[in-house]
Amino acid sequence: MRNGFLLILAALLVTACTSDEKKAAQLYAQAESYYNDGNYYAAKIWIDSIEASYPKAFDVIREGMVLQCRINQKVYERDLVTTDSLYNIAQKELDELKPLFELSRESEYQTERNYVYKKSRPGQAVTGSGLRAQVTESGEFRLISIYNGSKGINHTGIRVKKPDGTYCETASVAYDGARNYRFTDDGKTTEMVTYNKTQCYEVAELIVLSNNKELSVQFTGGSNYSMPLDKNTRLAIAETYRLAQALSMVDSLSKRREYGIKQLELADSQLLKLEDLQQSDEK
Repeated sequence: MRNGFLLILAALLVTACTSDEKKAAQLYAQAESYYNDGNYYAAKIWIDSIEASYPKAFDVIREGMVLQCRINQKVYERDLVTTDSLYNIAQKELDELKPLFELSRESEYQTERNYVYKKSRPGQAVTGSGLRAQVTESGEFRLISIYNGSKGINHTGIRVKKPDGTYCETASVAYDGARNYRFTDDGKTTEMVTYNKTQCYEVAELIVLSNNKELSVQFTGGSNYSMPLDKNTRLAIAETYRLAQALSMVDSLSKRREYGIKQLELADSQLLKLEDLQQSDEK
């Protein structure tokens, strides 16, 4: 009696396993159909559902693993095509912008050179009040506010205004003798405040989007001082900001491409291993 019960139980288990394999195979067929249509996201969802719904359908699960590798190949191949296209566009823009700039070092201790807009005449900016922009070789944008006068105003930031009164302003940079630097020479006081991109990007974007319309700059944080932002300065800041964005985009897409190549190589390697394993099992 006991032996008969065990035989019935074994038969039921075999039937259940066979049924699970068939149902899992249907899910795999649906995943393969999506794969053939190029709908890789949907194909992946159906593959994931195989193991979740039928964890003992080992043969179909293995087939799904192979298909998943093929999906990964297609996804990374497609992403590389898109990345290459975007990279070419960004590199073209960068190549067009670079001739407008020259690379210079402000001191012998500076490890990175700066891109400075050729028409901005930076040498004159230190002897007068105004704004100056520069980009490091690695693509870090910086805006510098310079005040020069008979007495200091102790400014810690700037506000750029449009004719209608709307404005953007930088973050405040407290005096530290470095990024907020002051000195007096021959009765003249000079103040230089350097803002990194996160501290001044709203101001830079306002200038970029102003389309050469009149703007004014107000020095904030100390005594009141305002001045018009001349056309050459507006153009220099706008072009420098564009250069920073182009440098950043080229660098980002280059890293994305390297990552995609490594992931594609990994998918190729995994697929070869799985196919070798399948061939071994068939023998």
